[in-house]
Amino acid sequence: MMVRARRFHSITAIVSALLIVLFTASLFPAGWTGNSQAAATGGVQRVYTDKARYSPGNTAVISVDLSNTTGSTWSGTVYLKVYQLETQVHTTSQAVTLSNNQKTTITFNWTTPGTDFRGYFVSVDAGAFGSGATAIDVSSDFAKYPRYGYISEFPSAETALQSSAKVNTLAQDYHINAWQFYDWMWRHDKLFKRTGGTVDATWNDLFDRQISWQTIQNQISAVHNVNGAAMAYAMVYASRENYSSLGVSPTWGLYKDNAHASQHDVDFGDGSTYLYMFDPNNANWQNYIMGEYKDAINTAGFDGIHVDQMGQRSNVYLYGGSSVDLSQRFTPFLNQAKSQLTTNNSTHNRLAFNIVDGTVNGWAAEDVSKNANVDFNYSEIWYLSNSYKQLKDYIESLRENSNNKAVVLAAYMDYGENIGPRYEAESATLTNVGTNTDHPGYTGTGFVDQFASVGDSVEFTVTVPEDGKYSLVFRYANATGATAFRNLYVDNTFKYELYFLNQANWNTWSQDAWYQVDLTQGTHTIKLAYDNSGMNAGAINLDSLTLGTFDDHSIRLADAMMAASGATHIELGDDNQMLPHEYYPNKSKSMRNSLKSAMKDHYNFITAYENLLFDSNVTTNDSGLQFINMSGVTASGDGLANTVWYIPKRTPDYNIVHLINLLGNDNQWRNSASQPTFQTNVPMKIYIGNQESISNVYVASPDLNHGATSSLTFTTGTDSTGKYVSFTLPSLKYWDMIYMKRSFTNPVNAIYEAETEIKSSTTTNTNHAGYTGSGFVDGFSSSGSGVSFVVNATSDSDYALRFRYANGGSNATRNVYVDGKFAGTVSFDSTGSWNTWDYAEVATRLKPGVHTVVLYYASGNSGAINLDHLALNPTYIWQFDRKITSVPAGYRVTFRTGEQGWAHWGVNGWTGVADSKMRSNGSSNAALNHETSIGPFTTGTTVDFTFLWDDNNNGVLEPSTDRWEGTDFHITVS
Repeated sequence: MMVRARRFHSITAIVSALLIVLFTASLFPAGWTGNSQAAATGGVQRVYTDKARYSPGNTAVISVDLSNTTGSTWSGTVYLKVYQLETQVHTTSQAVTLSNNQKTTITFNWTTPGTDFRGYFVSVDAGAFGSGATAIDVSSDFAKYPRYGYISEFPSAETALQSSAKVNTLAQDYHINAWQFYDWMWRHDKLFKRTGGTVDATWNDLFDRQISWQTIQNQISAVHNVNGAAMAYAMVYASRENYSSLGVSPTWGLYKDNAHASQHDVDFGDGSTYLYMFDPNNANWQNYIMGEYKDAINTAGFDGIHVDQMGQRSNVYLYGGSSVDLSQRFTPFLNQAKSQLTTNNSTHNRLAFNIVDGTVNGWAAEDVSKNANVDFNYSEIWYLSNSYKQLKDYIESLRENSNNKAVVLAAYMDYGENIGPRYEAESATLTNVGTNTDHPGYTGTGFVDQFASVGDSVEFTVTVPEDGKYSLVFRYANATGATAFRNLYVDNTFKYELYFLNQANWNTWSQDAWYQVDLTQGTHTIKLAYDNSGMNAGAINLDSLTLGTFDDHSIRLADAMMAASGATHIELGDDNQMLPHEYYPNKSKSMRNSLKSAMKDHYNFITAYENLLFDSNVTTNDSGLQFINMSGVTASGDGLANTVWYIPKRTPDYNIVHLINLLGNDNQWRNSASQPTFQTNVPMKIYIGNQESISNVYVASPDLNHGATSSLTFTTGTDSTGKYVSFTLPSLKYWDMIYMKRSFTNPVNAIYEAETEIKSSTTTNTNHAGYTGSGFVDGFSSSGSGVSFVVNATSDSDYALRFRYANGGSNATRNVYVDGKFAGTVSFDSTGSWNTWDYAEVATRLKPGVHTVVLYYASGNSGAINLDHLALNPTYIWQFDRKITSVPAGYRVTFRTGEQGWAHWGVNGWTGVADSKMRSNGSSNAALNHETSIGPFTTGTTVDFTFLWDDNNNGVLEPSTDRWEGTDFHITVS
């Protein structure tokens, strides 16, 4: 997440803007112990745990802060209950007596169960006096459910107590279990600054911030004290100017030309600061920089390395002149780094890599997520995935590519927006300045100009709603050709000398001059003054002051989307800060207490219900609206604007329905939002497969009762669409998770009858003989019609989806979607009569568990069919580039080829010869766009086969004239 040149208009501006954060005096006001915003009400002030996570069998200490402000002595019982999903697993209580205005903290100890990787919801109830909640993560490895935070300030002024306080706040209130130590190092190519072999007490980083070695050690110790992981930020390929003095060779570099005249770099514009890029796949560079990684772990005690990069680079050449694809050179580096870190210290070998601006099939995303030996997927999101649906699809692709490794997104909310209470400069108290309207783009009725001489000042009077941190963001113009400086005063006390960067012209307004201060509730004065001191100089036009504030609604919706899709969000760090920017020390926006409270509930929720959100057995299902009916509410399955977004998932035991309320908002996750239109008492039907049985329906939400599960009364039934579960949803604010306890009865011979599954714009009938079950689906003849099956895969295998059908008309096609993803186009050739039944099929890979299979008349499909059933049969796939020679008994054999024709086959020396037509499957791969299957077979069988190719494309089997493959193939069945 280093600053990247392509993200900014001016690298000089970057350096100047970032220098604004170089202060320490206001980091820790007197008496600072860290802010807490708890999921609690009434006299229960705060509920929290002593660790970020626990190994199985550890003792969890749950603390409850109580405060009596009732006006009289309170005596009562505080009950603590622990739940694993809907099941209560522990309860205890304590009697408490508190005098009026008395505060106390009580603690409960709970020995965590021996089962690894489980989340628990903790409820605290003191009746009318108050209630609260927290959560417990019992996991031996943080990387299973990474809740990633950050630390980006390492000042000498920070004491060990303050380091512990900042870490404890994040661990206790938000369950952050891993910290990215951002820009902690001296240089990108020499992480520690040493003198005579000893680490220096301090050093200055890339942006001239002073870094304290003692503070780094204190912070790592604090992280370890809460059972968290400390990850050292480092780069994959960056080396600073004068790198040759460190033994780094230019022959290891990456260049813009084949004559190594211009090395790829980031130029920070001051004439002396550069980051030069080196080949990640160069063995010498690997050994050099991985030595630095190991030094970070061995010297500081970091638990692993967070590896960053700077995004897509094209026209990349090695020193010798050869052109390379940089996107393919990260995985070899990462696999080597993992190996070296493991050899160095197998308990401190965690590795993460930033897939910058990844999208589905994006630059480096496919290769890294599929092949790199990292502990979890990490990706910084810019502007290739702007909609909710795009980001959901990307999350799911990362998980699918990596066999369900965890996903963490760096996604900067409200990015670039100047939001919060705004005070216009022209309405402030003005001294020796004027106002004007001669440059467009201002807010309000104008702007302040003539702000150019010693003695000039603009003083704002602001009113703030609560004690806390406030970001003072000044919108200005400056086209003098140089950076201007002004002194900032808060309540007449000097705070900082602000930078106002040169812009393209006086019509260009910027909002990158900011400073964060602590303010008490009430009225304050904020003054910018041109003083005869410091670096004060230059002229500016001043438009406004904004108290930069994160928008609660957008963050709650985006975080809900990420969690429901299977990802967590790095957003919280330092002293209860939230990330507004890719440069982590940037504090141009602040959180209000309402957002802190919402985040406490959110992180409790994603910790308590981690098994329904992030487990590897959580299957994404089809989000078609045939599965849901919300009376009076517009729903969508793809995050459309002004809808309730429906995201279905399944586990081996539960059906899960996430509802994200976008009513009143657009479909963009990044920008500020409005409070969605809250819903109450919504009648709902959820359609389920015929083989599913629902025993209980539950709802849980971070927006209701601090995330506690509630049981819902429900009924089951069947209508013309199919089998359903019906209930009333009590409330929907931002995000509800409905989860239904389910059993599944596998049908005989894995045959799923179409007439009993979920039907869309189709009917059922019995007027053509030969069907199985109680009938068949007809009326399957127009765009938008379909049948949705819910099936159970008993093993991780390829399966032939074999659709039994009749077609008395012309050839037909239908698309197949498995768990919402396109799986192929099935060709339903004419059977000659509506009383004649045949099979059409396509094979797909299924992991164990419950899946949706939708056969759908999509745009581009044609024809009419009657559909009898779906047979789900495990299969092995034979291709010319993968000529399998054996299959297990009970499996079918699917042949995939690039030509139409017939599989000519027999068994045990060509007995029982038959011909199976190779039909088009809709694949975009011309070598694999036809298929058929045969079998299954018993142990000891030998399958003999070859192919007859229909070169004249007439669809008629003509052994004497069609082209034979010319080779006989054989498969043994074991």
